[in-house]
Amino acid sequence: MAKSFVLGADLDHRVGDPACGSCEENYPERCACGGLIHAAATSDQDADGNAVLATACDVCGRSEDQLDEN
Repeated sequence: MAKSFVLGADLDHRVGDPACGSCEENYPERCACGGLIHAAATSDQDADGNAVLATACDVCGRSEDQLDEN
């Protein structure tokens, strides 16, 4: 059974599961480290009223924003 981890308020993201049922649509995505970037909606909204996503890789822990900085 895959290990789970917490991302935002979602308690059941599954490490290494490319079909993680807790992720937002179009996630998880591959991370440069080989892990998977999972996503969860936050209570914040962008200018268009869409939920802002919290993201984190299940291996290295970096968010998409951190990866984009490199």
